[in-house]
Amino acid sequence: MFQLHPYQKELVNQAREKLAAGNKSVLLVSPAGSGKSVIIAEIARLAVERGGHVMFMVHRQELVNQIVQTFQADEIDLQATTIMTVGKIANRLNRLPRPSLIITDESHHSLAKTYRKIYSFYADVPRLGFSASPWRMNGQGLGNVYEAMVEGPSVKWLIDHQYLAPYDYYAPTLIDVQKLQTSSTGDYTNKSMDAAVPKAIFGDVVSHYQHLAGGRQAIVYAHSIEASKQVVEAFQSAGITAVHADAKTPKGQRDRIMADFKAGKITILSNVDLISEGFNVPDVGVIIMLRPTASLVLDIQQSMRGMRYKPGKRSIIIDHVANAYRFGLPDTEHEWTLNDRPKKKKRDNTGPPIKTCDACYAVIPVQCKICPICGHELEAESTGMDVDEAAKLKKLTAKDFKFVVHHPNRMQPSEAKSLKDLQEIARVRGYKPGWAYYQAKNRGFIADRKWRKQA
Repeated sequence: MFQLHPYQKELVNQAREKLAAGNKSVLLVSPAGSGKSVIIAEIARLAVERGGHVMFMVHRQELVNQIVQTFQADEIDLQATTIMTVGKIANRLNRLPRPSLIITDESHHSLAKTYRKIYSFYADVPRLGFSASPWRMNGQGLGNVYEAMVEGPSVKWLIDHQYLAPYDYYAPTLIDVQKLQTSSTGDYTNKSMDAAVPKAIFGDVVSHYQHLAGGRQAIVYAHSIEASKQVVEAFQSAGITAVHADAKTPKGQRDRIMADFKAGKITILSNVDLISEGFNVPDVGVIIMLRPTASLVLDIQQSMRGMRYKPGKRSIIIDHVANAYRFGLPDTEHEWTLNDRPKKKKRDNTGPPIKTCDACYAVIPVQCKICPICGHELEAESTGMDVDEAAKLKKLTAKDFKFVVHHPNRMQPSEAKSLKDLQEIARVRGYKPGWAYYQAKNRGFIADRKWRKQA
């Protein structure tokens, strides 16, 4: 039987209190990586022990398989449960055992007709829903399917209390955001993402990975199969083991890829819309974002994939597509509500209060005058540019953008081959000596003892 953390027990108790107060449906909101499956299992176990029958539903078969394993690990009698995808339940309503409690995972999908058909059929059955981000791109709230909501602790609290790994967030390149166009679903079209993400970016992806996270296993989120395969080729050309996987990859092959990744035989795993909602992938600490998205839900699922806690672990997130400038950072506070979200005015270009350090590319609070990651004293011209302003520099590559906006000399830090090169960059740009030390040490140019002698 699982032993819940205190904050998980509190969330369970709050949900039970809401049901006891007469609410028939309650939404539980808890951040990605906070252990939703363990909380779900605890609630199901309590219901089954009291002679109830639990119906669990979710939209993907992979998630069904995972919750079955979780229930088994928690020693829950599966005979007292119905665990199926939403589609299968909807087609078997008259044949399934009548539940005493319905649990829905990834409940931001639950406004869809199939979900509501099931809820209507079991109108008098109490319901609990779970989501890390109850947010829909069309602005519609979940108040039509849930009467009450309880929230778990924030991402920042979970990091501070060692339930999620801390992170460093870098945005070393920007894409041409003017080319991004939304579809009827609200997210960006494949065609516009092809246009916005230049092929030249893939070389930068490898070099920035090597400088920021070299040697660590990483997951890459690409916007298309072609792009994913191209970035894999770029990594392979640099002598780094990398593979591609997507939803159409045969299950047997996909399972082998995941097993090899878990065993450390693969360093880079690039995917397309595969490793997102609850997909079971081995623990990893580095995330490379190459898929621009207009979905806060998808951004949270992808950016936080590397933040599951382990002692001493620090996640690295490398955002090449400016998602941070749409939604903020993983621990940016969001005001969750069951109500509809007011539509954003077209001319409202306000974004999260962040900026990119022009020395180490870390994304940091806009008010910072000194980068908390590398100690660089930030230049005035680098403190206020947002995505829309950057987009005005039309047809510039990500590398050009960094040169035009921030770098007064022609050598890029990524082009430096030695400590001497880095010291020259620091001299020309007026950086503090610590910047060259930080860069050189991270890239293996020097050891601490050698640096002290040269300094």
